[in-house]
Amino acid sequence: WKVCQAYSVYDEEIGYCQGQSFLAAVLLLHMPEEQAFCVLVKIMYEYGLRGLYKNNFEELHCKFYQLERLLQEQLTDLYTHFTNLNLEAHMYASQWFLTLFTAKFPLCMVFHIIDLLLCEVMMLSSLSFP
Repeated sequence: WKVCQAYSVYDEEIGYCQGQSFLAAVLLLHMPEEQAFCVLVKIMYEYGLRGLYKNNFEELHCKFYQLERLLQEQLTDLYTHFTNLNLEAHMYASQWFLTLFTAKFPLCMVFHIIDLLLCEVMMLSSLSFP
């Protein structure tokens, strides 16, 4: 609760959104509150999660479109099945994107997802560009 409250004060434009609590909880399982807050800020600002909450969720809707196109190109049978059921990405993927997959998966899987995200980000941030 403290981490989410601190973030809502820190980032008044976004404030508190329900999905943040799942991510904060996972971070708190690995680090003290102060570090969890700092990592949450970094994820929100530098890794693009914050954009998903802005401007009437425009970026989130863009992610839904991208997901549907990927399904159409890479998993045609699944895409066709979803289309036949009138199942759209926003119906099942909102929570995935807004919580970075921390809400609906087993903790061991969530830990791997967060580890991969943070390792990828650390590798990218360590690259130097001319």
